[in-house]
Amino acid sequence: MAEQQSDTNNLISCRVCGVIMVKIAKDICPKCFKAEEELFAKIKNFLRANPGASISQVAEYCDCTEDAVHAFIKSGRLERVGLRRIAHQCELCNTTIYEGVMCADCKKKLKDQVKQLRSINPQQN
Repeated sequence: MAEQQSDTNNLISCRVCGVIMVKIAKDICPKCFKAEEELFAKIKNFLRANPGASISQVAEYCDCTEDAVHAFIKSGRLERVGLRRIAHQCELCNTTIYEGVMCADCKKKLKDQVKQLRSINPQQN
């Protein structure tokens, strides 16, 4: 009975298709995982052949949504395989950037804000 209770606690729905499954290591079912990996390979190959392509160009060529491309950028997967030159927007100001999730100006502003907050509450450092 305890084993059955444990399996019930690990039931999740696939984040892509919604199928109910037992969570082992991923939050995605095997079928959707395979499709996601195939899309990632297609995007990776396109970007290697076309460095600096925009998200819309990648999405059009790879027949996927811009959100799917953006998700790979935000997760850092493209950077981990050596692809840093993809035109996308800074998360804060929408300036076009080619790596990371924030432009240099927004990073500096964020660091300055953190520094200012630390100076106000120095005991919480």
